[in-house]
Amino acid sequence: MKKSLFLLLIILLSVSCAPRRWVMTGYKTSKIAIDATTDSLADKKMQAYILPVKQNLDKEMDQIIGTSDEVMKAGKPESLLSNWNSDVYRIAAAEYLKEPVDMAVVNMGSLRSPLPAGNIRVRDIFQLMPFENELVILWLKGSDVIKLMEIFAKEGGQGVSGISMEIKEDKPENILIGGQPINPEKLYSIATNDYLAGGNDRMVPLATPAKRVDTGLKIRNILMEYLIRENRNGRHIGSTLDGRITIR
Repeated sequence: MKKSLFLLLIILLSVSCAPRRWVMTGYKTSKIAIDATTDSLADKKMQAYILPVKQNLDKEMDQIIGTSDEVMKAGKPESLLSNWNSDVYRIAAAEYLKEPVDMAVVNMGSLRSPLPAGNIRVRDIFQLMPFENELVILWLKGSDVIKLMEIFAKEGGQGVSGISMEIKEDKPENILIGGQPINPEKLYSIATNDYLAGGNDRMVPLATPAKRVDTGLKIRNILMEYLIRENRNGRHIGSTLDGRITIR
């Protein structure tokens, strides 16, 4: 009898200690706007507490650091915003190496906000580039650059500088770097960001370079410093659709 009770106790303990299995039977979602409509729900004491910090931050973020001749937006196969960004990448990389850089690559997905016409503020650059990405310089064989352009062709384009190509039936044609036909055996220097240098956003060929230099320079700072320098020299920034990527 005691043995039976003991076994029963062990069984009950085993059942009670067994992990529960949860099964989802349904779900629903809803959007909650985080804007002025939620101000009435805010904690007034917390608002008063953070107000001095917000005022100081707004003062910094609203500083005018440059002027644009027109609105610049991202889009494929090329765009004013992606062309401008990739050009600045290549300029910054050349200044870092103190030698020319063959090309630059920027993913459209990293360009999170357009730049306005007229005054550009610090806030605008933070909205454009909200990430902490850094500038990286890679050296790839021409054959790997061709593989990268094959990916771009299937995607309908990406942000590039120093390289041009035509897309026909989702395939790259007439690839030129520095105005010259691409050489599959030559090493080309490429300015990009550390996210793409890891092969992310489907840019797998960038993950296996012959050489890599991590500059430690924040992309956001590079863009702001370029704007400030142009502004000090009395120049507006601008961009053009120059046919660096075209679809036939």
